[in-house]
Amino acid sequence: MHFTSDSLKFVASPWKALLIMVYSICLVSLGVWLKQSGWSFLGWLTIVFFGLGVPLSLLMLLPNATYLRLDEEGFEMRSVFRNNRYRWTDVAGFTIGSLRGAKMIAIHFRHDFKPQRLARSMAAALAGMEGAIPNHYNAPLEEILEALNAWRQRYGRKNA
Repeated sequence: MHFTSDSLKFVASPWKALLIMVYSICLVSLGVWLKQSGWSFLGWLTIVFFGLGVPLSLLMLLPNATYLRLDEEGFEMRSVFRNNRYRWTDVAGFTIGSLRGAKMIAIHFRHDFKPQRLARSMAAALAGMEGAIPNHYNAPLEEILEALNAWRQRYGRKNA
């Protein structure tokens, strides 16, 4: 992999956003059917929960609303205008992981990385990983994983 600039940015895939929207609409329709079939509480719960997927998928399409950016200092994940930034020295490595069949990139933090320790421990107990990068971007997960590990290898030691 060649690094020709001081950053690399992966943006939200419009096709994945559209897929999230289609799944959300289908599940909202299931909620409507449940509600009409006498399962009122479960129907409303399904409608409200999966109904949130429609506007979220639309927000993913806005410029700079969702991205993963790598630079010399570390990486930043932005999801619907919420940022999480980590230094390369905070991370021990990255691997492909899975949560209920959904592939994503697992973030393995260093043992001495203190921020959000309790939340990361709970996430590891529930999901098997302390942190994750979702499969929302315009490149295959394997390509993103390769870039993350290469940038961490290149800049993680220099900034330690």
